[in-house]
Amino acid sequence: MGADAKRRVTHNTGAHVDRVLPIATLLNDLGSSSPVAQAHGRALLERHGLTRAGKQPLALMKVERARALLASELRRVCGDADCGQLAAARWPAKEPVLAESAHCDLCGGSRQCRAARLLAEALHHAGISQVLLLGGTPPQHVTLRTLLADDPLEIRMIDGSARAHSATEAARQLAWAQLLVVWASTPLHHKVSVAYTSQVSPGLRVIT
Repeated sequence: MGADAKRRVTHNTGAHVDRVLPIATLLNDLGSSSPVAQAHGRALLERHGLTRAGKQPLALMKVERARALLASELRRVCGDADCGQLAAARWPAKEPVLAESAHCDLCGGSRQCRAARLLAEALHHAGISQVLLLGGTPPQHVTLRTLLADDPLEIRMIDGSARAHSATEAARQLAWAQLLVVWASTPLHHKVSVAYTSQVSPGLRVIT
């Protein structure tokens, strides 16, 4: 919960103290800061009986239920057209709502994350689920795996700065792949790449 959402409002009712959180603060903490997004979120909470029209505070005991409801019913996207299209395809049953870029369910404010999701979508559309990536270093591979962690796409990555591979080892990897990507702009020793590029079958798609 963000700093704003941690602010608690109390109402004294005799000996009883009700701990509450303003609904506007809750929605703002989730990236719904515009008037339209605030109204959208309030309407959803009202429809599900977590609040009523005109009521501003929400009991803290209801906050987690409200968060779960908003997450399950809304797809929060930034103003980027690609994020909007990808979100609609991924979560068609959820209601769209404009959110601050840092809270976008697709990119989280990261152009790199958006690019990775666009890559995965393009590969799925082309019917490709097994990619052999030739080149790059372990840190670059870790970054790519992290960006695609929630996608079923399978990527095998060959360290372009490591030892040379045997022709037999390369052939086994090539036989598995549906697409070979030669990452030429990264460290890629010739002794590593030649074992693969010298025996690409006619039916294997290759991108350099």
